[in-house]
Amino acid sequence: MTTKKPLDKTIEFIFPGLIAMVIAIFLLYSQKYFAISILVVFIFFTLTSWLISRFSLQYYFLLVLAFILPFSIEVPISERVKINMPGEPMLVIAILTMGIEVLKKRALLHDLFSGESKWIVPLLSVFIISTLFSTMTMVSVKFSAINLGYILVFFLWQKLLFKERPDFFPKLLIMFSLSQLIVLAFSIYQFSGYNWNPVTTKGIFRPFYKDHTIFGAAEAILASFWLLYAIKVSSSKLKLIFLVLGIIFLAGVFLSSSRAAFLSVLFFFFVWAALQLRIRIRHITLVFLLGFLFIGLYQNHLIRFLYSNKYVSHDYNSGYVERIESSGNISTDISNLERLNRWYSGFKMAGEKPFTGFGPGTYQFKYIPYQNPKLMNRLTVKNYWHIPENSGGTAHSEYVLALSEMGIFGLASLLLLIGRWFWIAFEKNRIDSHRKNILIAFAVISTYLFHGAFNNFLNTDKFAFLFWGFAAWLAANYELNTNSTPERSPEGVNTTQSDEL
Repeated sequence: MTTKKPLDKTIEFIFPGLIAMVIAIFLLYSQKYFAISILVVFIFFTLTSWLISRFSLQYYFLLVLAFILPFSIEVPISERVKINMPGEPMLVIAILTMGIEVLKKRALLHDLFSGESKWIVPLLSVFIISTLFSTMTMVSVKFSAINLGYILVFFLWQKLLFKERPDFFPKLLIMFSLSQLIVLAFSIYQFSGYNWNPVTTKGIFRPFYKDHTIFGAAEAILASFWLLYAIKVSSSKLKLIFLVLGIIFLAGVFLSSSRAAFLSVLFFFFVWAALQLRIRIRHITLVFLLGFLFIGLYQNHLIRFLYSNKYVSHDYNSGYVERIESSGNISTDISNLERLNRWYSGFKMAGEKPFTGFGPGTYQFKYIPYQNPKLMNRLTVKNYWHIPENSGGTAHSEYVLALSEMGIFGLASLLLLIGRWFWIAFEKNRIDSHRKNILIAFAVISTYLFHGAFNNFLNTDKFAFLFWGFAAWLAANYELNTNSTPERSPEGVNTTQSDEL
């Protein structure tokens, strides 16, 4: 009896699932017989999850999910409710599958939250606790449910799967990258339709990416990974393929016109160099202390320098370097002024509710009264239901967002998790069989550790998959190293199986 090839099993799984999902989405979108629609959707989700668990299709499901995510688009279900299709429905299926797996194997619940997963428990707890004290309960429930779902699936569940198959995450990224290439080609096609007018750059990535900065951040992560993975693999053919992929995605960063994305790539190269030089955390701490000392001694000169910067990001006649330099313009660049305004509002909100915050997902509804009149500009939102063009987003900082919505414990739990990754990369990761994977994962994550100071994308399905996926890969490789020692031949040659594709 011949066994079916993985591709055949994947195709058999994809098509019936997609057809059923289209029917379920249509019933919801029509808003007729709503209760029946919800019941049909729930039955479909539960049945699909049971089939995935029954026939051990978790890996195939994640491959499909990774391929579909870049095409996920925002669809309105009602006047005020929008969901990402099919990203968020597939996330629900993944969560139900996890639940079924836990019911089948009670020890799995312990495995999900053991090892490096313990470091994310404070963040999960703060999401739940701050929701209980939220100023807008239903908003926080929805926002927390989505973010907790991303962490459960993309970090906790994938970490267990990556421990079983360390080579699986690069394969997921291949699926994601293939779709991302199609989105990139589609965006270039749209750009050409506007006669390559740089003013249109912010909209050419729609409907798949509602903002050019999210696209730029995703491209930065993919470019960083494939450039490093090209160095890692030994096959000359794969080196060339991955190098080309890295260069293409790097070009996507430039196409996005996102200053933060471009600077995050530069930051990534500095981090990678520091990792290769085996710099320790005490050296990094010393550099930061010297930096703060320099700022303190020369703050007046620095302020005058920043105010003398007249480059503006919205001047599309200026060169790319000048637009990057506009990141330091705090006097006339409207985008920078509005970002400072959002940060100021976030800190003021945190000052009012320092311990509980206003609740996950509430910043965009609550920050308006806390704005600084001196920083207000034409992009400033004065009424949430009448937002000026090109003035979307919330706190424009992952860290300020956590502080304002979940208080000091929310920010502390996020920084604790990031600090743990720093410790693994710079202190705990000396000589081991999974060293390259750990360093690559952390270096790639560092692009968003920088970018996250200026934007917040972890509540979007595409970017959550990339960020938490790399975090899961880092954690899985670190656990594999600490829980086992690599086998060596009598001659002392390392015989650990390579995870090369």
